[in-house]
Amino acid sequence: MFNRRIMKETRIEDKAYQAIEDIRSNDLLAPKTIVFGSHKLRELGELSLPYARRSRAMVIMGARSARKSGLSDRIELLLKRYVVEMIPYYGVRREPTSDMVADGVARAREMQPSLIIGAGGGSVIDFAKAVAALATNEGGVEDYLEGVGRGLALKKDPLPMIAVPTNAGTGAEMTKNAVICSPAKGYKKSMRDERMIPTVALIDPELSLHLPSHVVACGGMDAVTQLIESCISRKRTPETSKLARDGLRNVQLALSVAYEDADNLMARERLGYIGMLSGVCLANSGLAMAHGVAAGLGALFDVPHGLACGILLPYTLRYNRDACETELKDALAAFMNQVTPNATTIDDGIAAVESLGRWLQIPPNLKYLRLSGGDVERLAEASMGSSMSGNPIEMTPPMIADFLKPLT
Repeated sequence: MFNRRIMKETRIEDKAYQAIEDIRSNDLLAPKTIVFGSHKLRELGELSLPYARRSRAMVIMGARSARKSGLSDRIELLLKRYVVEMIPYYGVRREPTSDMVADGVARAREMQPSLIIGAGGGSVIDFAKAVAALATNEGGVEDYLEGVGRGLALKKDPLPMIAVPTNAGTGAEMTKNAVICSPAKGYKKSMRDERMIPTVALIDPELSLHLPSHVVACGGMDAVTQLIESCISRKRTPETSKLARDGLRNVQLALSVAYEDADNLMARERLGYIGMLSGVCLANSGLAMAHGVAAGLGALFDVPHGLACGILLPYTLRYNRDACETELKDALAAFMNQVTPNATTIDDGIAAVESLGRWLQIPPNLKYLRLSGGDVERLAEASMGSSMSGNPIEMTPPMIADFLKPLT
């Protein structure tokens, strides 16, 4: 009851637009246009108008969810009102693979849309960013992935792209990278370029109503991890830390409520705000160890990204605490809504993260995967991506393997 009363007293849309002003005033990387608020999907046609009037928009959606929910039909109607032809593409299933992206890029090159729209979870939006980039550039996605292919840089600007998230947490609508994996080759890497930031982010929290509770939990824990890690990353900035702390102050008021109540729009609005801030923070300050290992778990063992972050976060915070004590204390004080940190803030805060994980039914460790010693070594090697480079302690694969052994 306490949480619900507080949410009624706060107009989260106002907070979102104040944060957007801060993002602009601090010259942080972010979409050119950010629209936030419930029922704002109805503005999609108008937002598409500068890029696709009397032309085509390729609309990338989940394999089944957009048709089942009616979102696909709504988008088509909204675009038609502004004389934009919709090319639907439903090929995204879970996290995008290099093969899936190749199929989407071939479709885009064939149909030659003037606009890409990604409407779905973080995987759909990452997929759409990759398609928008490769539709105007030669080669395949592996040519551009960090540490995988030829290390090519984009020569031409991507197609304009509108991101419409339907699940709060990943922050993909705000970022400059697309995460692509290959289960066959054992990698999960990013295609990254500042021009890949969506042209428009249209964040309508109403679209996240009725999501399954486990999807809410994973998305929420992804956002929490991104907010905390952007505060302790070696690449952190005062501006992004301030935004991250504001996001963290809202977690306790929203995540558990949204998890339990699929119809609570106020909780979804607050989660949309949290996700938006987490995306800006990770794009401008980087992340840390939990995300590094989560990438390896996704690439090698198909562990959902948000689930991996939720499992790893308490362990990585304890591991790093001495290297970032002040920053971690400030972040966890915000998470617990403390006015000022105190001597027990870090211990209490990590315990609070664990408590939230139990409430969301996040596994307490990785033992359910039954990893062998060889698996742990492979996972350690696969965890040395860009996220790990921001960790407060500089890590090596043997250090990661030692860290992982008690968890597995």
